[in-house]
Amino acid sequence: MLVSPSDAVAGGRRIDVAGPIVRSGGSSTLRAAAARVGSLTMFGVIPAGLTIYLYAAGGHAFAYDFDRAFWPAGRDVLHGFTPYVDPTSPDVARGVAFIFPAVAALLLAPFALLGRTTADHVFAALNVAAALLTLRALDVRDWRLYGFVLICPAVVYGWHLANVTMPIVLGVAAVWRWRDRQVVAGLLIALLVSVKLFVWPLGVWLLATRRYAAFAWAVGASVALNVASWMVLGFDEIARFQAVLGAFTRVKDQDGYSLIAIASDLGAGRNTAYALMMVVAGLLAAWCVRLGRAGRERCAMAACVALCLAASPIVWLPYFALLIVPLAIVRPRLSAVWWLPLPMWACPIVDPAEWQLVIALASAAALVGITPRPARRASSSSPPGPAAGPSLLVPNPRSVRST
Repeated sequence: MLVSPSDAVAGGRRIDVAGPIVRSGGSSTLRAAAARVGSLTMFGVIPAGLTIYLYAAGGHAFAYDFDRAFWPAGRDVLHGFTPYVDPTSPDVARGVAFIFPAVAALLLAPFALLGRTTADHVFAALNVAAALLTLRALDVRDWRLYGFVLICPAVVYGWHLANVTMPIVLGVAAVWRWRDRQVVAGLLIALLVSVKLFVWPLGVWLLATRRYAAFAWAVGASVALNVASWMVLGFDEIARFQAVLGAFTRVKDQDGYSLIAIASDLGAGRNTAYALMMVVAGLLAAWCVRLGRAGRERCAMAACVALCLAASPIVWLPYFALLIVPLAIVRPRLSAVWWLPLPMWACPIVDPAEWQLVIALASAAALVGITPRPARRASSSSPPGPAAGPSLLVPNPRSVRST
């Protein structure tokens, strides 16, 4: 007679053979289910809920940059007025003066066709989309990162204040995606630099990686685009733009996370601070070229991003969102490196204390130093990571301002 394992007996005592195996398997299944629920909650439900809450709640800081600088500039352009205030305007000291070139002013004009509040929400939503599309452009397939990225303080501040940071980050990601299509890469860089000169080191990266045709397209398209834009806005507006930009820089270059601000905090004079900035920028440019010539284009991109931050006289917290690009290129799956930006939650957007400067710059330096090193390949015996899934959103904000 056949006896099932659970009915097996020995010495008159019943032996439960299958029980422990079943219990062990059930425990493993429960742990796996708990891990899945925890992952969905951490990187999906909570982030999505926070994003929706912050977006719907509005508040004083919601779309601050767009509402106070960008929308008025677009409205002025539509009505035939100058978008640039006088250098002595209180808007300069308040940090809400429009300080972007003609290309940006013309691109913002259509938003002024919408009501101010509606336009605020539309532009903020576009910023959230830009953050997620940045990862998509970089071919990130780990769905957890689509939630995690919006926890990063630089990203949260960027979309919540609705400035041009996240669209610029998306543009840099697009440059990387289409880097081998010379015309596309050149035109993208021309547009990015024409909107915000902050990303001019992308031209250095093109030269470093021997993409000469793309560089030629970038220069030619940039000249054509700016000439056409200033023709529409009026060439006499160039002087007003330069005046307000210069005044804004003089007032705000010591308020953020730039090398100018660091040197000033250490007691250096303005001339010394700018000299330091140029020296560091020169060294980073040389590093970028060296890496590019050695065929290490990912490392060269990390150096290029570092150069963008180092060569700008004004750096506010949202600017660090640019570090997502080299990080996602090398680490397209969630790993410990992705947690490095989170200490920046201790930092304000502007006017950081010295210890906050240290936190922000240490996090940024660690990212620049680590991201060029590819993660180790998992062994064949390692279990596969989570498959790409739905891009559930996320954030966790606070409010302040930046341009």
